[in-house]
Amino acid sequence: MAGTGRIYLDHLAVGTQCWADGYPVLVDALGGRWTGGHDQGEFAPCRLAYRDGMQLEIISPGSDGWSGFMRRFLDHDGPGPHHLSFYVPSLEAATRDLATLGLSTFGGRDTPARREAFLHPKEAGLGTLIQIAEAADDPDGPGLSAPDGFPRNPPGPASIAWIGLSAESVGFATALFRDALGGAVAGSGAGWRLFSWGPQRRLLVRQSPAEPVAPPLWAVPVGVAHLAVGPADASPAQAGAAQAFDYDPRLGLWVWSVGD
Repeated sequence: MAGTGRIYLDHLAVGTQCWADGYPVLVDALGGRWTGGHDQGEFAPCRLAYRDGMQLEIISPGSDGWSGFMRRFLDHDGPGPHHLSFYVPSLEAATRDLATLGLSTFGGRDTPARREAFLHPKEAGLGTLIQIAEAADDPDGPGLSAPDGFPRNPPGPASIAWIGLSAESVGFATALFRDALGGAVAGSGAGWRLFSWGPQRRLLVRQSPAEPVAPPLWAVPVGVAHLAVGPADASPAQAGAAQAFDYDPRLGLWVWSVGD
């Protein structure tokens, strides 16, 4: 979807020791389709596609990553959510909009094919790194073919209902995700908002002690707390009881099935 001329939520990246640590949940259970991967030295990301082109990314240390940022992340936090990525038509414009909220960015690549910047996990009280990227269509090319050991014959790709995120302030999160990053408010309640950038691209943000859906989904006080699969139009206010997939500590991400 790069190059659409609009802002959208592109993917959630989950840090693991190696790509294969993500396969049991993200491929065998959720049916992720391999779309590409690269060893970039310090880190190695691979992309998995689900319904309507929504992606999840597995990001691991690369061949030169013994002391890189992914090695530091895993040594400090262990496997789990690493960043949320948003694509924007103009990095300069996005940076200006973020500055009006008092947010500054740092780091990132700056090449003819891709420009990016990051919001620190503590900067906006979100607990998870936010990546803002401006890129040409498929800036990295098709990447490697699926590696040996990639699961064969996975089930059909799951429908991503939302990514659950605990924030320090749902009001500030609204200013960020609606006003600066163009998300539509698709649902709301006391202490929570559901932001949407189109089918499968939804972010459910809550501020403690609000607990939309079910309390076990919010074990993480700040940061990405879970991935919910189910109907693409599932409403947190109307969803039935949530059921957890088997938790895999090698992935470090809670995945729940939601729906009536």
